Formats: sequence, C-alpha cells, structure tokens
Amino acid sequence: INDKAFVYENRSEKFQQNNFLNIRFKGSEHNRFGIGAIAEIFYGKGQTQVAENSPCRGYLSSMDASVHFGLGSVTSVDSVHIKWPGGKQETIIHPSINRVINADISKALVNIETPGLVQPVFNEISNEANVHLRHLEADYIDFDIQRLLPHKLSEYGPGLAAGDVDGNGLDDLFIGASHGFEGTFLLQQPTGKFIQKGLPAVNMPDARKPEIMGSLLFDADKDGDLDLYTASGSNESVEGSKDYQDRFFRNDGKGNFTYDSAALPKNFASKSCVNAADFDKDGDLDLFVGSRLIPFKYPMPASSFIFRNDSDGGNIKFTDITKETAPGLLGIGLICDAVWSDYDNDGWPDLVIAGEWMPVTFFHNVKGTLEKVTTGLQNEVGWWNSIAAGDFDNDGDIDYVAGNQGENSYYRGDSSYPVRIYDIEGVKNGRQIPVPSLYLPDTKGEKKEFPAHSRDDIISQLPALKKKFLTYQSFGEAEMGSLFSKDDLKNGYQLTANYFKSVYIENKGNGGFRLQPLPEMAQMAPLNGMVVEDINEDGYLDIIISGNDYGTEVSTGRFDAMNGLVMTGNGKGSFKALSLKETGFFVP
Repeated sequence: INDKAFVYENRSEKFQQNNFLNIRFKGSEHNRFGIGAIAEIFYGKGQTQVAENSPCRGYLSSMDASVHFGLGSVTSVDSVHIKWPGGKQETIIHPSINRVINADISKALVNIETPGLVQPVFNEISNEANVHLRHLEADYIDFDIQRLLPHKLSEYGPGLAAGDVDGNGLDDLFIGASHGFEGTFLLQQPTGKFIQKGLPAVNMPDARKPEIMGSLLFDADKDGDLDLYTASGSNESVEGSKDYQDRFFRNDGKGNFTYDSAALPKNFASKSCVNAADFDKDGDLDLFVGSRLIPFKYPMPASSFIFRNDSDGGNIKFTDITKETAPGLLGIGLICDAVWSDYDNDGWPDLVIAGEWMPVTFFHNVKGTLEKVTTGLQNEVGWWNSIAAGDFDNDGDIDYVAGNQGENSYYRGDSSYPVRIYDIEGVKNGRQIPVPSLYLPDTKGEKKEFPAHSRDDIISQLPALKKKFLTYQSFGEAEMGSLFSKDDLKNGYQLTANYFKSVYIENKGNGGFRLQPLPEMAQMAPLNGMVVEDINEDGYLDIIISGNDYGTEVSTGRFDAMNGLVMTGNGKGSFKALSLKETGFFVP
C-alpha cells in the first residue's frame, strides 16, 4: 500500500525458443474490444486450446484485451476459430505464429446456428403475483467471537413453510425473519396474487424477535386449520439467551394468528429445524426440534429434542420427552435438517437426521421409542446440510437425497486425507477456539495435515504461537503436529469429516443403505434446501435444489457457484441435472 508502481519486462524469449500466437479483437460499436469473444486454436494431432477474451482481473483491475496461446515447440497452427458475442463466428486457416492476429467482427459473416427455443420448466412470476418481500439481515460477524470458524453460523435462516392458513383452498407462504425482524405471511388469492400480512406482535414483557431458523405449519390441536411453530436459532446471542426460545402461534382458521406463550416448554437451545409426525401413534402430531449449535462454542455437540403433543380440549401443550424416548439425541451434534419417514415399512415413522461433522444418522422408531441404528453410512462423515425423502427407484421403500458441502470448496477431503477440526483450548480452560485442518502438499509435494487458516488468523486466537513461528515461511511449513503437542492433539476435542459429496441414498432393505454421488452439477456448492416433486409428470420423482453459502471469511472465499438446480429422476435412482435454460429456475 502506498508503494511505488513497478513494471517487469518478460525477456524469456531470449533464453527459451518457444512459439506463441496472440489474438487481439475488434468488436462492434458497443463492444469495441470484443469482450466475451472465444478463440479456439487447432494444431498437431488433434490438440486444441481455448481462451475467452475476459481481461478483468479483480477489483478495478484489468489487463490487455487479447488472448495469448503458448505453443512451446509447435511450429504451425492448423486453424483459429472465433465465436463472437451475438452469434457471429469466423475461421482463420493456417495463421502465421509468433505474431499478433487482429480479429475483426466485421469480417465474421457466418452466424452460429441457434437451436430451437426451449420452453423452461419454471417462469418467475414475482411481479405478477405481487410478491415484493425483501429479506433484511444485520451484518453480524461470527468471526469476531471465534475467528477460525470455517463459515458463519448466523446466516442460515430464514425458515420457510407453505400451507393453506386462511382456509380458501390455496397454499399460502410463511417466510421467517432474521434476528430483530419479524416473519411475514404471503396469503394467496384466487386471482393468483399474494397479500402480505405480518406475524402478530408478541406483547409481553421482555418480548424478543428471534431469528426464525425453522418454520412449520401443522394442525397442533386437530381443529382443522394450520398452526405455526417457529424454531429460534442463530449464533448472535450468548448460550441460554431467551432469544433462542421457540414460539407457537394458534390459528383461528381464517389466517389470524395469536401467540400462545404456554404451548411450548422452555428451551433456549439454538435451533435449525422443526418437523412433525405422529411418532407415538396416539392421533396427534409430535415434533422433532433440531439444534444447530451451542452459541459461541462451535463445534461442541448440541442436543436435539422430541416434544410430545399433549394438547387436550383446545389447550395446546407440548412436553419435552427426549430423555425418555430418544436419549440418543442428547449431545448428538450440529443438526442442519431432518425428515420423518418410515424407511423399513413397519408402519412407524422413523427419524433421519443430517448434520455437520457427522454421518447421516437414522433413528428407528420402536413403538414410540427412537433408537439410533447402524445402517452402513456411519463412516461417511460430512457437512450434511439438507435431506429429502422419496421412493426414487420405485421399489416400494423410501430412499433419500442428502445435500453436503460439495467438492468445489477449500474444505475437501476423503478417508485418506480428511478434514478435521480441533478444540485444544476448550479442554484446557473451557474457551472454545476451533482450529480446522486439511491435507495440503508440503514442500516435497506430499500431502500433510496443515492448519486451514493463515498465521495472522491463528495467532489472533492463539497468541502464544507468535513466538514459536516468527516468520510466515516457518508457519507455512508447519504441520498440525508442529503447532500443538501430540498430547494436546490426542486429548483435545476433535471431529473428522471424510465425505463431502452430495448423494442419493438408496434403501437396500433390511436397514442397509448405499451412497451414490449426485451429478457433477450438484457438487458445485453446498445444497441447503431441496423439494421432491414429479415436475415433468413422467411418474418419477425429481428434485429442486437451492444452494450456496455466502457466510465465509475473505481468505476462504464464498461457496457461490450454484444458481439453483433442477434434476430429473429416471425412476431407477439416477438423476439428470438440467441447465438453467431448460429450467428457468434461478436462485443464486
């Protein structure tokens, strides 16, 4: 910063006799430099190179608006094919090498054949439907509390729910809100438009507006209308804060909701999801409530809960019965999503859970008691974000699709080179300082376990390491075993993840399952939300997916390579990822 500018001249041609070809573009009046033109060269025995004229390099930075091809010892090029923005193309035969070719769009007279227009599956109708709701989020920085987090934990809301809340036969929407704001209903009208209606204010002493992480519309009291449960979460308040108390709103059948302060047990865990099923088969809907984390203590395991529905005579009441019916949920981990489904076809709804730093976990329902079972998936530990159920192979039992971190991020691993996270300080003094690690090539090119963060970030949390590693080079060469002693690594709290692909989980029967990776397009980013529907009415279940995670710190970069995804199923457990042009589904 504030240093003098400098220029380096490339003089390598005086020492190495390599050949090249450079192409400069003259575009149309409104695109003078031909930005977006694509050049492809052909040479040798079927060899090709492709480059796009895209000179932008970072913030307010650019380079020469041309493309450069290094040819090495190649002495001739068969042809150059140029595709211009707008559809024109041209071919240059046997161009001379070691010079600049000036390509001019005015000489490109051949238009690329445009295939027939494809009618997309979805069309956005937000304006026509009168939907203009904008989510508001305070810029809370999780890294100020725990600097070495692999991602934020305060930006995973809001929860959404759909159902006919006003009794007019049309599905309405409830959209949750972030901390300090309130949720909103979008009520669908016969005209196809939606009317916006806010969640009623809670008029009580010390009333809070918690972050609505999970939303559930369900008939709690069997009166024929849908009531609302909102699960409170995030990482913005201290452990045990009233900001994490869930809320229940009773519906009068016409879409008018009233807060019921006595319906739910006191519970100040930070939640992620809520799901309903009559798991004890007594005729009413009970609840699984999943906890995302212990605030400020990532990655320590959180407890999740079973709330039994004890409503009677119009008095709505839920009771926490986790210790009696599902003790395996206590301290289970960092839950992101869950689904009730009867995977063994015994007539009792089972519970399937997806979470971070854990495998997809199954709880078998034994006549109202949930027992954790071994399914063959217990060794596939990932950052599982979402899960959806359906009979995708049409064999009569329930299969699953599970959304993971994907394979397009800094954090990638497998059983040989896993990703880990250590909490050394938490064991010593109760202050959680997570230190993620992953396997990277060392100076010899061999993969070794290194800290995932830089020297500056780690020293800001563990100042004692500053004297141990005085230079960036010494820190850059330091493996995890050099940062901490063997005893610290052995005795500290440790979690390992070895599977990051999003998958189809085939139900093989008899309590066994098999993982099959989803198509490559589904591995581009974390998969956060999924809807299972037969969108093309061919009799096979398809999947609609939203993804990405913008809550990362700068050196890691955002996980944002997905624009939404639709995959069609073939009824045999395989899926085809459709292009944005085919689907029209754009959710970046």
